[in-house]
Amino acid sequence: MSQNFSPIKAAAICSITGHTLKVTHQVNSRVQEMCCAKCGKKMTTNIYGNVVPLNDKYTRINIALSKLAVKRNRRELSL
Repeated sequence: MSQNFSPIKAAAICSITGHTLKVTHQVNSRVQEMCCAKCGKKMTTNIYGNVVPLNDKYTRINIALSKLAVKRNRRELSL
């Protein structure tokens, strides 16, 4: 980022124009972790499909879902 980058300025711009979310991690087929390209705020989708801020609770849930998806994929490949 440039030397003139200010997180407060970026957050203000995002509050007016909205976040520009890019997928950073695909947890499983329904849940994704995303990051705003402008301000760097991390978001995730919950079980209902809504975009919510990524906090410790959702981080733990996403880790568990990711492990479950890996196990499921390994089991399907071995069959």
